[in-house]
Amino acid sequence: MPDNIIKKNKQTVRIIAIAAASVILASAAAFGYVYLNIIKLNANAARIVDKPDAVSAFAPVDRLERIEGTPSDIDEDHFSDVPEPTQEPIYNQVPINGNVINVLLLGTDVRPNQKSNGRTDSIMLLSYNRNTRTAKLISFMRDVWLHIPGRGWDRINASFTYGNIGLTVNTVNKNFNLDIQNYLVIDFEGFKKIVDKLGGIEVMLDEKEIKYINDRSSRQLTKEAGMKLLNGEQMLIHCRNRKTGGGDFERTQRQRDVMLSIFNKAKTINDPVLFAQVLSYALKHVQTNMTPDIIFTLGLEVLTSKEFKMEQGRIPFDNTWRYASKDGKSVISIDLSENIHLLHDCLYEDGSVNKLIIKFED
Repeated sequence: MPDNIIKKNKQTVRIIAIAAASVILASAAAFGYVYLNIIKLNANAARIVDKPDAVSAFAPVDRLERIEGTPSDIDEDHFSDVPEPTQEPIYNQVPINGNVINVLLLGTDVRPNQKSNGRTDSIMLLSYNRNTRTAKLISFMRDVWLHIPGRGWDRINASFTYGNIGLTVNTVNKNFNLDIQNYLVIDFEGFKKIVDKLGGIEVMLDEKEIKYINDRSSRQLTKEAGMKLLNGEQMLIHCRNRKTGGGDFERTQRQRDVMLSIFNKAKTINDPVLFAQVLSYALKHVQTNMTPDIIFTLGLEVLTSKEFKMEQGRIPFDNTWRYASKDGKSVISIDLSENIHLLHDCLYEDGSVNKLIIKFED
């Protein structure tokens, strides 16, 4: 082989090696930065403590007035006034199944320098089965009437206002016999910025939803129903929509659709440096007690698995609830034992899709 060709080949190999080393170093630096950010988040995380015996029993059930048909205030926001909110710890739970990891996801509207805990407009359970490579995304409708430990009976979203993430985790665990120990809280403004950082997400919209977004957005969508690319502002408007029919049933469906779209968009990022940058940016807008090891291990497992699938649903399940009234305001009264049975069947047993994918019926 001529000397000039050998020389060129050596130069090519050297260039490739340098480029590869640069990518590896950049990736390592980016992920190292993410790792340190997660450690900082963990330093301010809610504590996990042993459960006091005093919270083991339910308080007497409040009397609710039955409502026939759809209540007139279905689209209204009902929030509890809490003069002295607390920061509750999470009560330690024995794992139900070591291969099933449960994480509570919350979307909040806490504002800077706000003394209260703020409000949570979205409560979801993300349950991942490492054996089946299946994740379940379950919404808890915010007007579901549950027992809040130490506070009595109230809407589930009042738990965050009363005692922050710790009390919300404890409330879900107590009412549904779960073992949640990990959480992720994201403020809505941060959620909006993350979607913009991803370049927008695609969501299927009908004409009513498009009009609702266009009436409130600085950027207009075409009026025809179909798949639309939403920026952060439009996504947030869509997630908060309770006005185009179906109330909170449809609103929670929209939120799950958005979460799935974000996940699908994240899976398309093939550049490890870019992925680490997006993850690092997202961490600026979240609170979590998940360790770096859990986040990286599960993240890589989910994003690189060809067998991975995600299913979605909500609490309450169909035919397990009714509208009711408390102090003149509507709530959702549920058959708690039946919802526990169906939820555990989905998370820990056969994972039947037809029990999990639920549609609202008028």
